[in-house]
Amino acid sequence: MYRPGLAAALLLATTALATGARADIWKLVDADGHVQYSDRWTPGAVLIKGEHPTSSSAASDAASDTKATDEQITAQLNREQAQRQVQRDEAAAHAEQCKQATDHYDQLIQARRIYTQSNGSNGDRQYLSDAQADQERVQAKMDMDNACGTASQ
Repeated sequence: MYRPGLAAALLLATTALATGARADIWKLVDADGHVQYSDRWTPGAVLIKGEHPTSSSAASDAASDTKATDEQITAQLNREQAQRQVQRDEAAAHAEQCKQATDHYDQLIQARRIYTQSNGSNGDRQYLSDAQADQERVQAKMDMDNACGTASQ
């Protein structure tokens, strides 16, 4: 016995299943090695089942394109990380130079008399005149300003 309503419902259900079965399926392996499947593409995902059949060479081309893209992204991330490290190192060196210049300036300001060591083997001190000491302090202030990036006030 033929039932037109049952046949229509069966045809509708079969069409819905066939349409759902044709959706793309993407496979992604995350950084921890966990495999994830999705019906949506995400960066690094590989198409394992598609709406349109692909030849194995097209699939391998897509996989090599994905690998090349992943390598480019990794290289870019490594460059950015290296740039950040250089910036941190430069900032640390700048801070150390500023500290040294500030310490030297503070020593000259607090000293009542300023001297230099002679180059001879006996290590005699040669004291600077007041004018020479003032000039040495001015030079230390300018060095500190340059090293710390501050302007004289």
